Amino acid sequence: MGVHRPISLHLFTLNGNVLTSGGAKNLAKGQFTIVNSAKGGANGAAVVEDFAGLSADTVFEMRLGKHKVPNSRTALNSKAYASHNFKAKDVVSVKANFPKVTKQAFDDILIGYDGVNVDTAISLDENQTTVLDITLSGDHVGFATGECKHVIKLHFGKEVGETNQDVLERVAARLKEYKLPMGVPVTDLIDIKVVNSENLPLAGVPYVFSSLALTDNGDSNALALVQAQYPNYRVVRSNRINLISEYTILHPESVSLSNYTSTIASYKKDCADCAAGYDEITGGVVYSVKLEDNGVDLSTTVDDLPGFVADSVVKVGQVEGFGSYTVILDNELTDAEITTFLDASDIKSTAIISLLGDINTVCYDDTVASTAWVAGNTCYASVENYKIQLKDDDCDGSRLAELQAAYPELVIEAGAPTGQASRDLTLTGTSGTANVNIGGINYLATFDTSLSTTADNFVTAHAADILEATGAVVTANAGVLTFVDSATGFPSISITNATTDLAGTLGAIDYLTTATSGGCQAVYSTQVTTNIVCDECDPIFLGQFSSTAPQAYDFTEWELITTATSETAKMGLRLTGKPFVWYPTDISRDQIPFYETSARISVSGGYVEEVNNSFDPIYADIFEVRRLSRAQDRDNLGGHLMGHEERSRVYFDGEIRHRDNLYAKAVLGEESVLEFSKQYVSYEITIHDSRYSQGMGRTSDMGMTYIVWAEYGRQSNLEDYINKLAAKAGVEPVSIQ
Repeated sequence: MGVHRPISLHLFTLNGNVLTSGGAKNLAKGQFTIVNSAKGGANGAAVVEDFAGLSADTVFEMRLGKHKVPNSRTALNSKAYASHNFKAKDVVSVKANFPKVTKQAFDDILIGYDGVNVDTAISLDENQTTVLDITLSGDHVGFATGECKHVIKLHFGKEVGETNQDVLERVAARLKEYKLPMGVPVTDLIDIKVVNSENLPLAGVPYVFSSLALTDNGDSNALALVQAQYPNYRVVRSNRINLISEYTILHPESVSLSNYTSTIASYKKDCADCAAGYDEITGGVVYSVKLEDNGVDLSTTVDDLPGFVADSVVKVGQVEGFGSYTVILDNELTDAEITTFLDASDIKSTAIISLLGDINTVCYDDTVASTAWVAGNTCYASVENYKIQLKDDDCDGSRLAELQAAYPELVIEAGAPTGQASRDLTLTGTSGTANVNIGGINYLATFDTSLSTTADNFVTAHAADILEATGAVVTANAGVLTFVDSATGFPSISITNATTDLAGTLGAIDYLTTATSGGCQAVYSTQVTTNIVCDECDPIFLGQFSSTAPQAYDFTEWELITTATSETAKMGLRLTGKPFVWYPTDISRDQIPFYETSARISVSGGYVEEVNNSFDPIYADIFEVRRLSRAQDRDNLGGHLMGHEERSRVYFDGEIRHRDNLYAKAVLGEESVLEFSKQYVSYEITIHDSRYSQGMGRTSDMGMTYIVWAEYGRQSNLEDYINKLAAKAGVEPVSIQ
């Protein structure tokens, strides 16, 4: 409310629900309607359906339903929220306010090379230093750091013998390790990438992020039920909206995840029949039967016991030649029945029969609910090479066997790694064509005279293109194609027959080593799987593969084999804000704050920090900064509107919500009709009240604006209804559909 504005009152609908016929007596919580104040019946005030047929003097009233609470000392007001009475001629305007930003945007800043202009690359001379300031701001930055703004200052320079790529990769590594004042990693707020003009397309072992949507409680127990079915992977709850949880697994692309399954719990049967949809499992007495079966399942022999319950025999174990079974009988065996069973045959005579106990009759539903995983983005992992230099063994010199035993999850080789790997593709067939896929690109192989000639022709036709696209060198020898490339980011290779029968078989990747020994010592090597890197719009922005060295052995650390850096690569940094999202539930809203935002990023640098009177300062553009996008938070979010909802409750009910009181909230129906993460549309109906009133002025001459809200995407019914009122009042209708 402002000095020169109408009084504003908010009415929040639930899912945009509108009542357009009948009476308002049973108006649901969060349901909007307009009634004819002069007409009513057994179902309450008459709901207006057709405004066009009503006279100009018809008196209207807007209403919004609320939860029905039985009258008591503490809860007497179950009446709907209601506007004051008005006529169509009192409606001054109808306006709509809809979300302007429907997709969250993030600060995205390039420092140095921008992918287009060569002169934007960061280029330092040897022994030249500079400074870079990165300023992070935003409400949640203060929440995470204790500061409204936080400046990260980086000093860096180019040492003798370094390339610009060395410098920028070192700067990025330092920045990724940076901790904010309260111990929060800066990588929780921003994404940091090295820009490299010479990056090749992403290659390696493909992994897929698959997701599963389930209706559940969204707690640790629900997560545990999913995790239990997939012991080979880590399951993460990646999102939670209303009653729907989204779970995510990262797995190799070659692995298909089985469907998640759940069953309906059985229950103990009483004297009543099993409920519809449930079958009965007859209870009885459980026995253990051990007999000599020599590993053969003799369930059909065990079920010869008198009183056997169908399908109840289960083989539970095998110890040497004796099998263990459990079986359910309808009642306890007599000594005579046991003797008869043992005397029936030689096999039965070996049986040892023991009473375990009783089992109840249960009702069960064998329906199995099956939910499939949905494949999402494909990303890649690679390997990095490590070496270790150890003193020779006193006996035979080599320590390869003991190293392999110490690291059973790794493959240990003798020799120093070259950083390269190779893979053979042996061609097969007598004619036709085949597609050889290297790093996602098909290259056609065509049979000519012999497999040897076919391989030679393939190298002649495609070697240059393969080298340019992937960095791999391909050679041919006697019908075998050999691909050699960097071990890190080694490209995927496959062959698919196209016509007739030309095909091939792939060998394993061979990580190349060079035998290295001397001074009673030897070098050994291994490969460690890297992190996951996902594709980008341009390879210049690809993230870097990185790994963690194996634990030291014999007090000696493993050493990473780094790949050679480029003297000619055009370099830079890319900083991108990450979404910072906290969505409390209606239950936890009084304890957990609501956030949907991202860090704001600004960058400066290249300036002189101190003046040395002996030298003239060098004012040079060390780097340029280009903003690719600016952060924008979504507007009209439910989490931002709950304060208006609270004030409406106070205005219409004269009561405040019970904070931190789940019982009162449930009994009194005080749950919010808003969802924190959804966006909402408002319709502003402004009414000019010029009726007579007490006092010297004789008329009230005031304005009231009723702001009716609906979830964006569910507003069509409300919009249509309000436009009918606008047509009756002779004001401009609204439309945001």
